[in-house]
Amino acid sequence: MPKNLFDDLASASPNRERFMRKMDAASATVGGGSPSSATEAITETDILNLALNLEYLEAEFYTYAVEGKSITSFGIGIDGKATGENPASGGETTGGAKVVFDNNEIFSRDIAAEIGSDERAHVILLRNALGIAAVAKPNIKLNALGIGFGNQVDFLTVARILEDIGVTAYTGAAGMLKSPGVITTAARLLAAEAEHAGSIHTQVAKLKIASSAVDGADLIPPPSGKGTQYLSINLDNGLAATRTAGQVLYLAFGMQANARQGGFFPTGLNGKITMSDGPATESNLA
Repeated sequence: MPKNLFDDLASASPNRERFMRKMDAASATVGGGSPSSATEAITETDILNLALNLEYLEAEFYTYAVEGKSITSFGIGIDGKATGENPASGGETTGGAKVVFDNNEIFSRDIAAEIGSDERAHVILLRNALGIAAVAKPNIKLNALGIGFGNQVDFLTVARILEDIGVTAYTGAAGMLKSPGVITTAARLLAAEAEHAGSIHTQVAKLKIASSAVDGADLIPPPSGKGTQYLSINLDNGLAATRTAGQVLYLAFGMQANARQGGFFPTGLNGKITMSDGPATESNLA
């Protein structure tokens, strides 16, 4: 994967500032999660900063679970533009701990380590691409659901939710991206998140971990899910669900609608897309 998400566009630009202006000209209106008005223009930079907020969360979750420490211990920057109570130097991460992976049959620790490496790479990729426009890491509460690090079952329970958030965040954003270079790399990021989600789903099924649907678009694996459907794909059309930014933030904020903070982000996100909507429904699977 290229170090800079926009290599093909930036190479044709005399300087980064002009390139960023060109990228921002390709704007869209976010379906949910808009800062103040349903018609306020949201740029690709704003969409990518939403993705960066979520990648910070996933990277911290897996890095703490495997290594017992923050992504900063890998030399990854967390400073940038900040909103509200989140510091520009980078927010605090609480609630994380090293997980004891006691069932080696399904390679949970090895897969968690690999996913953690991927998520850290995603943070670096987006930060490099956004440059001075990148948002700082917001304050993150990894144990927002009350579980996640006590044991392998808790870890996989939360990992399943986070991975499905990640997949549907990218599917929801796909239609709002305009620049070819952005679309191509976003597709590659989506593919990576989908592989992560598929792996976590099969581990949940293998260990017979009970799951609860977080909204109407959540297809959960056995033993709690329907029949032998292991993956979060609509069997009627072969497609993954899509969620708007607001529906993604509903989950990230601990299943709270019309909120600007809560759950994994106790002081909210950094950037322009900061408000949750109501939950996704079965129609998001169509």
